[in-house]
Amino acid sequence: MSESSGVIQVTRLVTFLGTGNYQETVCQFGEHSQARPTRYVGRAFAEIFKAREVTVLATDQALDQHKSGLEEALREGNLPAPIFVRIPMGKNADERWDQFRLLKHQLRDCDGPVMLDVTHGFRSQPLFAASIVAFVRAIDETPPELRVCYAAFDARHGNFTPIWEITEFIALLDWAQSLRMLFKTGRAQEAAHETMRLGRALAKAWAESGKQGDRPNLDKLGTALHDFGADLETLRTGDLLIGRESTSSSVSNLLKRAQEAQEHVKQYAPPLADVLDRVVELTKPIADAGQDLSGPEGRKAVVELAKLYLRLGRYLEAAATVREGWINLYAPKTALVPGATTFDSKERKRAEERASKHDPDFQEVTDRRNDFLHAQYRPSTQRAADIAETVKSLVVEKLRIASEAQRGACFVNLSNHPSAKWDEAQTKAALALAERIEDIAFPAVPPDAGEKEIKALAKECAAKVPPETSHALVQGEFTLTVELVRELQARGITCLAATSKRDVEEGDDGRRVSTFTFVRFRAYPGIGRNKRCH
Repeated sequence: MSESSGVIQVTRLVTFLGTGNYQETVCQFGEHSQARPTRYVGRAFAEIFKAREVTVLATDQALDQHKSGLEEALREGNLPAPIFVRIPMGKNADERWDQFRLLKHQLRDCDGPVMLDVTHGFRSQPLFAASIVAFVRAIDETPPELRVCYAAFDARHGNFTPIWEITEFIALLDWAQSLRMLFKTGRAQEAAHETMRLGRALAKAWAESGKQGDRPNLDKLGTALHDFGADLETLRTGDLLIGRESTSSSVSNLLKRAQEAQEHVKQYAPPLADVLDRVVELTKPIADAGQDLSGPEGRKAVVELAKLYLRLGRYLEAAATVREGWINLYAPKTALVPGATTFDSKERKRAEERASKHDPDFQEVTDRRNDFLHAQYRPSTQRAADIAETVKSLVVEKLRIASEAQRGACFVNLSNHPSAKWDEAQTKAALALAERIEDIAFPAVPPDAGEKEIKALAKECAAKVPPETSHALVQGEFTLTVELVRELQARGITCLAATSKRDVEEGDDGRRVSTFTFVRFRAYPGIGRNKRCH
């Protein structure tokens, strides 16, 4: 419970009137705001909160007993004349729905803050009030600001009765509702807004209760929810999973902020702490992709993202993620950083071509994605339920299995210099392009071989190159090198030569010793009809 020393004016006070034998008391809100002695809580609330309108909900029995007394009390205080709304006793379902309808109307269509006083709610009326508050705030586009208070007669000291404010619990209710939307649909903008609003309510309660412990701060969590939701909804996979430049990914930032906020929520709103556990559960599986989407971690993050979209019922996003995840299996690292300035769209296109040529499952993935994109404006025998099951199969089984079985893009060393003997700089340069290096010995070329034999030898050698190869170092006998580059470029593979710097030292005996130091990989120009440049 919290009190407030900073009283704001409310536009409308909504209060209940019962049939009790009310005793005179001094209602006090915070340390400095108190009303004149009165039997009627409604009169005290109207004075303290400077209400411009006073609406009183009461049964016929309550009006018979207290209507004139409350009117006189308000008139003596020069306060607004009350508007009485007769409500039934609630003895049957029809009467209870009438109660619901009448109170609902009072919480709507107000151009300023509404104060709901539940002190004298009769029987189930406080429960109804809570459910109606939840209903109005869930349905209305822009419900008025609402404060909820009650006069705690059981906690009075002498003749002073404290007014306790429970508005922060309404904020908790709104927050939980908006987070439920996030968990069900992935829409996070409302959750971000309500998180910030809850943070303000908790900070206010903290300040008014003596500032014990750290000030609750949910602003960073609200911002993180906003960024995460925006990236998830718009399929910004790079921003979502790996971040951009020096900015961390929106999912890892949300995970961090949710874990930080758990301590504050546990301290100031314990029953809602498990909601943040759900946020952690939502984000953790996709939060460890790393700096790009290569390697087991990157592939797993993409699979988990596709599964998340599937769980949210967002089949188009799931199908698109599966398709791009499939291309990832053939893509070099420069094509696995979506959103980054270093993203290589040409290499991405080549990876897509390799997947299309060498992976029969990829066509099914593409067909399902296109089925969504064209909104049934192309031949399709699949109904909605069939497509949903197909996407589920692609995500849960095929992409997961393919991602676990395949090791990602490959850098082939097609030379007579084993990669195990490369210097560190060359190895690092190769692994910056692809996940792994595989050696294929450059074949010996008979000196009397003709052009046909060279072409046949090139095809035989190229057949050994794994389909997921993105780059190949091709260095050896000149004519075979040309044919190999032509053959591999036709498969969308970037062919490279290693450049080096030669240092010569002359010994005392006059002998010269040459040392070659790797400088860089340089791409071959496009050869023949399959011209491709790096």
